[in-house]
Amino acid sequence: MRENVLRSHGVEVDAADSLQRARVLWTPHRYDLVLLDVRRQFPGEALQFYEQIRDASPRQRFAFSSGRQFYVLRRWPLELTFEDTPRGQWG
Repeated sequence: MRENVLRSHGVEVDAADSLQRARVLWTPHRYDLVLLDVRRQFPGEALQFYEQIRDASPRQRFAFSSGRQFYVLRRWPLELTFEDTPRGQWG
């Protein structure tokens, strides 16, 4: 869906269905932004991919998609809470 929305706004999009395919597509200075859906990856794989790209091209911009928009709040000392955001712009 994100791919279709971006294209409808005139953005040129290359989409990969896996990190392996993304590694094949990616080359330095080709993309303005890499949008990475971290929900679809095994723990640590998305971070490893990001670090590999960052090491090869430190100026590459990334955005990480993590699903429904919510905030993770850390309260002292060790309490984690999740709060849904209002639908607003992220709906």
